[in-house]
Amino acid sequence: MKLVRLKINKKFRSLFKGFEINFREDEPNVNWEKFHPFCFAGLNGSGKSNVLEALANIFYHLECCTLNENYSEYLKNDFNNEKSEVDAYELEYYIIPRDSNKNSFEDYQRVYIKKEKGKIPYINITKETLSDLKFQPVANSIRSFLPELVIGYSSGENEILSLPFIKSRLLQFDEYLYHLKEKADYELETKPESSLTYMDYHSSQAILLSNFLLQDEDALTPIKDQLEIEKLHSFRLVINNHRLYVPSEMPEIDYLLPKVEDTISKLRKCATVNYIEREVSVEDKGNIKFEYLDFYFNRKTKEAFKKHFDNPLKLFRAFQVLSLLNLRILDKKLKKEIYISDSLYAMYKIPAPKEVEHVFHFNLFKLKKEKSKDKMLLKAFSDGEHQFLHTMGICLMLQNKSALFLLDEPETHFNPEWRSEFISILKDSLDKSNSNSLMRDILITSHSPFIISDCLPDKVIIFKRGENPTRPKFNTFGTSIGIITSKIFKSNRTIGDFSNNQIKEFEKFFKELNYNDALSILNAKVGDSVEKLLFINEMKNKYYSK
Repeated sequence: MKLVRLKINKKFRSLFKGFEINFREDEPNVNWEKFHPFCFAGLNGSGKSNVLEALANIFYHLECCTLNENYSEYLKNDFNNEKSEVDAYELEYYIIPRDSNKNSFEDYQRVYIKKEKGKIPYINITKETLSDLKFQPVANSIRSFLPELVIGYSSGENEILSLPFIKSRLLQFDEYLYHLKEKADYELETKPESSLTYMDYHSSQAILLSNFLLQDEDALTPIKDQLEIEKLHSFRLVINNHRLYVPSEMPEIDYLLPKVEDTISKLRKCATVNYIEREVSVEDKGNIKFEYLDFYFNRKTKEAFKKHFDNPLKLFRAFQVLSLLNLRILDKKLKKEIYISDSLYAMYKIPAPKEVEHVFHFNLFKLKKEKSKDKMLLKAFSDGEHQFLHTMGICLMLQNKSALFLLDEPETHFNPEWRSEFISILKDSLDKSNSNSLMRDILITSHSPFIISDCLPDKVIIFKRGENPTRPKFNTFGTSIGIITSKIFKSNRTIGDFSNNQIKEFEKFFKELNYNDALSILNAKVGDSVEKLLFINEMKNKYYSK
């Protein structure tokens, strides 16, 4: 998909009524086939992250409008298609429908969605210009014109972005329970009916496994090179055949695993060793209590996974559904509280269960690092390495899905070298997945001049509090980080404020001593910088010019 315009017609967070951001003004053309992400730049509190949050909330609400209300008590009793977190907006984008057999810019449909305050959203789909528009209410029939994947990522605990994704996961779990209760077919190819996917710490394992087990070696180059991984060594999957935490809330459901038995069977066929512990009682008649599947990575393991899961995205979705079942710990009251919440602290309402209470989790995940004889646990990776896995790993799995990336400061934990390479590595990962740039848009918020200098000026959007975003008045592409820092962030400093203030305290030496002695004292204490050179020049003019 390709975004065109977003206008907010009712205040949302820091986005004022009338806030408008224009992504592109040209019609579909061959240039859209090239990799060019958008970068939102500006000072803290200027609204960059709020735009990502607004888009996540809009697509969450639109998705809820298209779902079967029977899937969830929330959809049936509490969801209001006339009320959204972003309650009045206009959104335009181009998309190649899911049922299209072609993937060229000539196949784009222009989508115009409009929601007025307190009314259901309406949609217009046309290949023509936006004149004489005929709208229809958003309903199940328009799912083909919504993105297949809305991928959210934030480097910190950014609740304002994650909340709609948390709610979406609860809906996915409700959908699973519905199919379990009704004994209806649940195909992992098409379930759950959700596009929202949030990349967090716990998804690192699923992302890495899906790629290492099902990608070609060449496609893994960006991850292997940057993380210095030689190979995947081994891992364990732990499966617990639990009931709901409060069985009385849905007495029709006994155990939670029946709808994923086919997936578990495939995983057993790929395992090197498996161990089953049974819970024997008159009531349960020998039901499986715990199951451990151990995998040692070799050619046969990889062949087995390719046979049963075909591609990385299918395996990742299978892991996602299995992980969904860990939400069994939420009772109806708490789920409802989260569904209707607009709080920035909703995530903290979800209790963190012990591993023994999980239905599914990864364990003993070991990798072999280059130039090391030891096997390293994935948990030992740094925040920056996990951050790298989130953003690059999901790119490798995209294939030709229509996708919208919402990446909130994805480089925060990167070292300077990785920050300077981020856009190049992102492009390399997408290229190696053979994904089509026509099918996706990437929005990145960042304070990094390195990222801004790798983006074309028409793709850099500058935010200022209380104003509509603008484009830079200079060419950002290939421009030095000093110029970008000065022009966009209004800072000319090359050192920290504390050390800059300390330099000024050396004036007493220039005032009392000869120039060379004073300079020696300064050089012994302070490293080289533009600020120090300017200070020395100032001292020369002030005390030694006569």
